[in-house]
Amino acid sequence: MRIVVVTTSFPRSDEDPSGHFVRSSARALARAGHEVHVVAPGGSLLDPPARHGDLVVHRAGGGSLFAWPGSLARAREAPWRLLAAAPFAAGVLRRLREVGPVDRAVAHWIVPCAWPLLAAHDAPLDVVAHGTDVRVLVAAPAPLRELVLGGLLARGSRFTFAARHSLDALADALADDTARALRAASRVDPPAIDVPDVAARAAEIRASLALGPDDRLAVVACRLLPTKRVDLAIDAVIASQALSPSVRVRLAIIGDGPERASLAKKAEGLSGAATLLGALPRREALAWIQAADVLVHPSAVEAAPTVVREARSLGVRVVACDSGDVGTWARSDAGIAIAAPTGESLAALIVAPARA
Repeated sequence: MRIVVVTTSFPRSDEDPSGHFVRSSARALARAGHEVHVVAPGGSLLDPPARHGDLVVHRAGGGSLFAWPGSLARAREAPWRLLAAAPFAAGVLRRLREVGPVDRAVAHWIVPCAWPLLAAHDAPLDVVAHGTDVRVLVAAPAPLRELVLGGLLARGSRFTFAARHSLDALADALADDTARALRAASRVDPPAIDVPDVAARAAEIRASLALGPDDRLAVVACRLLPTKRVDLAIDAVIASQALSPSVRVRLAIIGDGPERASLAKKAEGLSGAATLLGALPRREALAWIQAADVLVHPSAVEAAPTVVREARSLGVRVVACDSGDVGTWARSDAGIAIAAPTGESLAALIVAPARA
């Protein structure tokens, strides 16, 4: 089968954190024997298609808007980047013509990839909803939401939601008939992930920190946004000092974003117990996660957070606040513990006996 995948997020190198789960999903299709073409942001329309392993990647421009840490964050930082949306859309349509007839189209994100970019395409359409797209649609005016979902359903689109929470939130925001049609055309399945072997680097990191037998290395890995509540992880370090003085908690914060300065200020005076590492290449970030005793994920707004799934695939236990599908996962995975959104609650679970 010949398949085209349209996405607004796709890694430009192995170390780029953008859209690696989209690449993993596309590779899964290729491993199943399909010819897979990916139309993705970045580069120029003058660039020829490039082979990425068993994928053919066609760059459509728009890299100033569609790149890490996501189009919404980049547009807030510099609104002029929104001007790249129209050239990107035109680039996608041109690349689709160049790819030619396909047996199936896959859109990662409902907007803008399924609607409007693939809404009029001839091929049967699979739509993958990741979370941000659902939140945008839930917040949109009801007539626009009905137009988008009604149009996609009318053309026979099939939907895969990364999280049950996202499907429920979107269905609850739709008219009854549209909601029933959406549920009938949908399934829930988190996207594929590929986690490289970083064990050797993880061992180096633990050795370099000279951790004692009762110490805990806690890692947070995310964009530093208010909704991620990374400040609660720092509160947990402070709370742990009173809760369990014999256990020293070391916190490493991986990521960048508008909260970095305030988090750095909050971490001052903790004698190095909380360190901001900034944005790291993907393999290095994963090595820090594998080196950890616990991944801390205090986020308030999620769907199916990839970092939690990566930590569990690396054998690292997770202490998280209930958001998206994380609470559901915890009911069937003893390696995920759910805390109340307070430093004290997080601390109590961080210092519990533990390497997973």
